[in-house]
Amino acid sequence: MSVEAPEATFTCPRCGAEYTGGDACPSCGFLRAPVPCDDDPSRNASFRCVLCGRTVCDGDPGKRAALCDLHAHVPIIEGWAQVYTSGDETEANLIVQNLQAEGIDAQLYSQRDDHAFPVDIGELSILRVLAPVWEFEDAMNLVQAYTNPDGEVTFACPSCGDVHEPGATRCASCGASLSGDEGMVEV
Repeated sequence: MSVEAPEATFTCPRCGAEYTGGDACPSCGFLRAPVPCDDDPSRNASFRCVLCGRTVCDGDPGKRAALCDLHAHVPIIEGWAQVYTSGDETEANLIVQNLQAEGIDAQLYSQRDDHAFPVDIGELSILRVLAPVWEFEDAMNLVQAYTNPDGEVTFACPSCGDVHEPGATRCASCGASLSGDEGMVEV
């Protein structure tokens, strides 16, 4: 009879997050020990990008989570990465629900204040679809798989409402075009 030893738990000295496994804090990217920089192995890095794991070699990101140059534009809110934005609450909720159905712990972060501003006012009304930083790439891949050529994310056929597979160009149920093209339904 073999008994597995419990995995060691670490507490990040930078942000206080507790985690197991890996050489860096998944919340802020702080490395437990310096490692060679991915871009310049002659230098040491103290952080990993919380989204992709590449080493971040240029200084301390301050109080923010460490991000590489490729992901520097991605907003991070308390350990959650933005994977989509919308001004339409129904659309944003559908994306959250579809990500959750695929096993991704997504949530909606709303900056809307319907009491103070009864109408949408640009950045004040943005709805952010968020996924945990460690699920960012899976969430982005899923959102991109359901993005049509016009840049719109759709999970259901606009004609019959049936859910379609990523990359499908025609609805398997009714034959309607999923690319937003108007016209005849192929039979």
